[in-house]
Amino acid sequence: MAFKLKSHSDVFGIHEKTSQFGTPVIVKDDLEDGVEAEANRDGTIFVSNKLSDKEVEGAVEHEKVHLDQLAQGRLQYSEDSVTWKRDTRSPARVYKRATMNEGHPDFEWENEAYKKS
Repeated sequence: MAFKLKSHSDVFGIHEKTSQFGTPVIVKDDLEDGVEAEANRDGTIFVSNKLSDKEVEGAVEHEKVHLDQLAQGRLQYSEDSVTWKRDTRSPARVYKRATMNEGHPDFEWENEAYKKS
């Protein structure tokens, strides 16, 4: 009796086309409504299982900008808030997540990501 083993990507839900060493892209079915992708502080990117491969590529490119912003210390977030610094000399601004439309290009960190992706 023969059987075929699943690949590591299939077992762990990794999107092979867009994943890179140090930045795995993980396909999720439980992202919040309207959320296509999320950049995480650990370097991973979650993408919605509802996206086509082309949409995943665009979302990953956008989220990589956020990963850079996180690494530079300009963007931080918690369960309740998002903290943004335009540059190292500007003051930090804190936004309450409960009252914001996350992902909207009016936010400086999103505008930067939309321009670069």
